[in-house]
Amino acid sequence: MTAAGVLLAAALTTALATALATAPAAVPAPAAGGDAPPPSYRHNTFERPAAGGAYTLEDWARDGWVANRDSGLEERTLIDDSIAHGGEKSLRVHYPAGRIGAGESGALARFQLAPGREYHLSFWARFSEDFSWGTTSFGGKVGFGLSGGPGCSGKQTCDGHNGYSSRVVWGRDGEAALYYYHMDKKGEAGDRVPLRADGEVIHHPRGAWVHIAQRLRVNTVTGGTANPDGEIEAFYNGRPAALVTGLRLVSNDDLVDGAPLSTFFGGSTEGFAPAHDGYIWYDDLKVSTSRADICELDGTCT
Repeated sequence: MTAAGVLLAAALTTALATALATAPAAVPAPAAGGDAPPPSYRHNTFERPAAGGAYTLEDWARDGWVANRDSGLEERTLIDDSIAHGGEKSLRVHYPAGRIGAGESGALARFQLAPGREYHLSFWARFSEDFSWGTTSFGGKVGFGLSGGPGCSGKQTCDGHNGYSSRVVWGRDGEAALYYYHMDKKGEAGDRVPLRADGEVIHHPRGAWVHIAQRLRVNTVTGGTANPDGEIEAFYNGRPAALVTGLRLVSNDDLVDGAPLSTFFGGSTEGFAPAHDGYIWYDDLKVSTSRADICELDGTCT
C-alpha cells in the first residue's frame, strides 16, 4: 500500500471510531425469551392487533412487552373494538363464574422491565356492569402491578432475596386496596392498605373507566442489610390514594424489573369465585421510570 493509502485508511478508521463513540445508543428490540434488555418506558394502547382474537404472549412481544410464560392469555383475553378508553380498542379479560386463581380466572404474565430504582405504572380499567365481587368471600387482583427479582407473592415469605410485588385489589363491594409483599409483612399473605379519597375508602365502580397508578421505589441496601426506605404510592383517578413508606423489599441488588399482568379472583377458597361471568377492560397501559411520562397524574393528557 502507498503512503497515501496508509494515511487514507488511518483517517477512515479514526472517523469510524469517532462516529461509533458519538452515535446515540440503540435501544435493543425485545426478543422472545427476554434476551434483549427492554426499554424503561412502554405504552400499550392495544390498537395494533386485530379485534376479535386473543392477545397472546407472542402479540405482547410484538408490541414490545416480553414475558417468559403466561396463564390465560390464549383462553381469556380478547382485543375488543366495542369498548375503549382511548382509540378504538381495548384488552378485555374474562373471569368465568365459579373459577378462582390464575389457572382458571383472568390472566397472568410477568412482563420484563429494564431494572430501575423507581418505576411508575399506569392503566385504565373498566369493570363490567354486573361484575361479581365474589360469593361468600370477596377479593381479587386488578390489572397490572410492579415487582422485582422473583416477585415474592402467593403466601411466600419474602426473605430479601426472593423479590417483592405490589398490586391493586378489590374486596367486598369493590373496596379498593393496595396489596403488597415485603420483608416485614404481618401475615401469611401480603399486607394491604385501603385506597382513600377525601378520607373515604374508594370502591371500584362498575361500568365506568377508572385510572389506577402506582409508584414503587426500592429500598437501599448497606452491606447486605436492607434499609427501611422503600416506598409504594397508589393513585386513583389521578389523585393520591395511599402511601406506604419505611419498606424493606430486598437485601440484595434487585431493583424494579417486572410489570406483571396479575388479575384473577381469589383468595384460595371457592367462596372467592364470582357468582357469574365477569369482564374487566384495560386500556392505555404505561410504565416508566419518569413520572412525566404518566400524563394522567399531572392532568396533562390531550
